[in-house]
Amino acid sequence: MSTDNTEIDGELGTDHSNAIATEPGSSDAEPTVADSDVDAEDSTVVGGLSENVAGALVYLFAPFIAVLFYLLEDRNEFVRFHAAQSIVVFGGFFAVGMGVFMMGFVLEFLPFVGWMLSLAISMLTFLVLAPLGFILWVLLTYKAVTGERYALPVAGEIAERYV
Repeated sequence: MSTDNTEIDGELGTDHSNAIATEPGSSDAEPTVADSDVDAEDSTVVGGLSENVAGALVYLFAPFIAVLFYLLEDRNEFVRFHAAQSIVVFGGFFAVGMGVFMMGFVLEFLPFVGWMLSLAISMLTFLVLAPLGFILWVLLTYKAVTGERYALPVAGEIAERYV
């Protein structure tokens, strides 16, 4: 007893008649890869993410995910560039912040005015670096999501060397 699945497929809206595409004249049923599948493979990066998403993630969780993506992704220059730029920019912010923290810690040991100098330097650094870091974070994430390879003046040149 055989049944015809074309009625069921028609009701479900599925068509399995062209499930495997073969080259004309070939005797074996080896499937061929369409051009759109090759392009989709080229734009996927670490973990199967698209390059725009991966580029945005290196900024969203900078600089730690950026180091991970930079080390794991070896083919996609878009992701490697954004990862390198994220490491340079936000790694630099992290280093400056740690330096100011250490300097403030040392200044607190000065008698009388040490704590005032420490507080003044810390507040000035916070009032300058926090807004600048937030603006760069939003800008660079947006540029990566839209697929633009946006290079900052100094950090972009450094990142280009390591792509």
